[in-house]
Amino acid sequence: MENLKYILGMLKNRKDSFNGKYFIPKAWNAEGINKGIVYEQKGEICINPYEYFSHLIENHILCYAVKDISYLEAVDLKRIGLTLNLKKSIIYSMLIRTFTAWYHTEGALSSGTFLKTISLLPYLKSLGVDIIYLLPIFEYSTRYKKGDLGSPYAIKNIYKLDKNLHDPLLGEYTESMLEIQFKAFVEACHILGIKVMVDFVFRTVSRDNDLLAEHPDWFYWIDLKNSDSFSAPSVDKKEPFAVDNSSIACLYRSKGIERYLSQFTQSPDKIHPEKWQMLVKRHKETGENILDLIEAEFSITTVPGFSEVVNDSQPPWTDVTFLKFYFDVHEEAKKYITDQHPPYIMQDGVRLSVFRGRLENKELREYITGVIPYYQRKFGIDGARIDMAHALSPDLNTEIIAEVKLINENFILWSEEFDPGKSKNAKAYGYHFISGDTWAVYNSFNKPFFNKKLISDSLLRSELPMIASLETPDTPRAALMYKNKRVLSLLTFLNYFIPNSVPFINNGMEAMEIQPMNLGLGNTEEGRFVLNKKDPMYGKLAFFDAYCIHWKSKDFQWMKNNLICACRIRKSFIDILSKNENFIEQPDALKHSSITFLCYYDKNVRKGCFFIANRSEQGKVSIDIKKLIPEHIRDKNLAILYAPDDTKGKEFLEGQRKYLEPYEFLIGSIQ
Repeated sequence: MENLKYILGMLKNRKDSFNGKYFIPKAWNAEGINKGIVYEQKGEICINPYEYFSHLIENHILCYAVKDISYLEAVDLKRIGLTLNLKKSIIYSMLIRTFTAWYHTEGALSSGTFLKTISLLPYLKSLGVDIIYLLPIFEYSTRYKKGDLGSPYAIKNIYKLDKNLHDPLLGEYTESMLEIQFKAFVEACHILGIKVMVDFVFRTVSRDNDLLAEHPDWFYWIDLKNSDSFSAPSVDKKEPFAVDNSSIACLYRSKGIERYLSQFTQSPDKIHPEKWQMLVKRHKETGENILDLIEAEFSITTVPGFSEVVNDSQPPWTDVTFLKFYFDVHEEAKKYITDQHPPYIMQDGVRLSVFRGRLENKELREYITGVIPYYQRKFGIDGARIDMAHALSPDLNTEIIAEVKLINENFILWSEEFDPGKSKNAKAYGYHFISGDTWAVYNSFNKPFFNKKLISDSLLRSELPMIASLETPDTPRAALMYKNKRVLSLLTFLNYFIPNSVPFINNGMEAMEIQPMNLGLGNTEEGRFVLNKKDPMYGKLAFFDAYCIHWKSKDFQWMKNNLICACRIRKSFIDILSKNENFIEQPDALKHSSITFLCYYDKNVRKGCFFIANRSEQGKVSIDIKKLIPEHIRDKNLAILYAPDDTKGKEFLEGQRKYLEPYEFLIGSIQ
């Protein structure tokens, strides 16, 4: 914990010299700290940041540290209780630059930082969080940026951290100082029993990625004149589809394919080797952007990225480009493309899990497989989500996982696989859980088929646990989708009790945030304009713009309490809920058009629990809890542990009440 102590020392040394004003949201002070607070005002507190943060680190984090344990090294994780049991966990997802962004002083919005995020770890612990999932924290590009900041997914150098995550309270930025702050963050998480997962992106990089200077042939190039109008090929009169062997002919014979392919050209080192060498020399001497120089001297540019789905409505990903994992085209493409054609990329080439060449870019593979081990060894991270893992080749997936497990056999691996039916592949590679589709299924919560769609068709269909999420960083916000608080409360508790899953909280959900972070899934361009026009965050997306969560929301405490209560009840049954075999799938209950009934029972300990809800807004529904309980455990004692109105719980068991109001739900025990 030497890095956290180093940060603490820096803060203490500066606290007496601070005489300015520094504001943070009152919501951040979950521990009720008085030290360092100057005064309060309308949902904010004015603090001496050095005194406040140092007190919090010393008295609410370091006080839990055990002497002589290294909280940075993965080999020590077993000793401090960080063992792998995902179904007992709760994941909190955050984009750090947004999560702790605030107007600390008059003027511009300050970016979130590792230091400020450390100060919120006790708050996250109060929500039951034991895994923090960090969206990309690497150096990203502003070339071809979207929004006023650019996307963290437009990675310029994956071996460097984003310098914007450095906190100015700790002095001038240096690369080593930033690394100390990330190490301190990991140490603080481990002290509190929280694992750290990081989002890694290997299929795409920024258009001006640092690899360009040394490896221009690792990229696909098009004429600069086509850059603004570039779009992926489409197929007439077909719904969106993922290309495979049965549909590839449609793609290569589609209208306009010749024009599409004609946009591609050779890499600059092949076009004019001498000019290329001079350009690289100039780049290294002056620091000028390598892509700017290429565009000016060669009139070519890296190809914009795009979805792997043919006829996808998503516009081109203009801020990223694809890496070239094979120097030749795959066998099916050879039927349509000659060897003399410049390297190109289409939707088939994006899907390396299906289509692969024979001349593998082995040096790129070595570069990619070394990334996660680098962060394991240097920073002690505990897990990774692999962005577009389903689009990588089986061999690459296997090698990535093999490398990380050599360092830590309990390293957590999350595949961005949305289809539960394809979880078998992710499991075979060695992933521990998948993204799944629960957020989308919840959109039909008031439909007659909801129970079957959620339980049978999604959760139990997956061979791996999936995240249980009302929203993700890519989807519309839950508070926008479910404006009725009774519905949102019902779904929040249900989300903590569904089988084969890991509850997932997206940063800002507890503040009832309605503005999406991105428009990637289930949204349109109109989805960015949901806030009041007078709101300074109106029209902004955290993935691309300077954005801060509405921590002063009047509903923050209400939603926070829902999450805490759901966690508390879940925790009391966690040994039962975390085992798939304890879930009792009842075909008749799944067919019910307005009632959702979930039941778990562990025959070894002779205990269980149940969740029952009325999803209908039309009116009361009659229920008989005893009859809903499976026959073989119907003689057990039942107790209502949670009801929106506690006095009503007894009425159900005593037979005085046999109905549920619209969106009313109960949680009970069986023993």
